[in-house]
Amino acid sequence: MSGYRGSYDYSIDEKGRVNIPARFRKAMNPEADETFVIIQAPDRCLRAYPLDAFKKFEEELSIRPQTRATTDLRRVIFSMARESTLDSQGRISLSPRQIEIAGIEKEVTLVGEGGFIEIWDTRRHAEYLAKIDFDEVFYQSVEGTMNQKPEQ
Repeated sequence: MSGYRGSYDYSIDEKGRVNIPARFRKAMNPEADETFVIIQAPDRCLRAYPLDAFKKFEEELSIRPQTRATTDLRRVIFSMARESTLDSQGRISLSPRQIEIAGIEKEVTLVGEGGFIEIWDTRRHAEYLAKIDFDEVFYQSVEGTMNQKPEQ
C-alpha cells in the first residue's frame, strides 16, 4: 500500500454518509475487506483506519503500560470506534455522535495521513490550517531529523 495522500472535499448526506475518493479506495489493502474503523482523533476530527491497520493500532494500544492516560485513551477510542464498510457507491457512514464530536455540518474534508484518513468539517479544517506556521512546524519537526546521522 502506498498510503493515503492529498485532500478531498465532499458533502455529507442526511444519512451521515461520505464519499471515499477512488484513489483512497484503491490504496486499501485487500485484508481491510473494504472496511474502515472510524475513531475520534485529536483536534476534533475523526480518523478512518482501514480495518487491517486498525488491528495493528489496537495491538499497539494493548501493549502500552497501564497508566491513567492510556486507560483514558483506550476508553475514548474504543467507545467511539465504529466499523463502516464501503457501500456500492464508495461511501462510509459516520454515526451521529461522530458527526457531533467532529463538528461536521455539511461539507467535509478528507485528508490522507499515510496509514489513515482524517475526516474534518471543511470550515474547521481551514481554520486549523490557518493557525499553523508552516515554516516553524517544518523546521521543528523535519529539518532537524533529516540532517541527523543514523546511529551506528
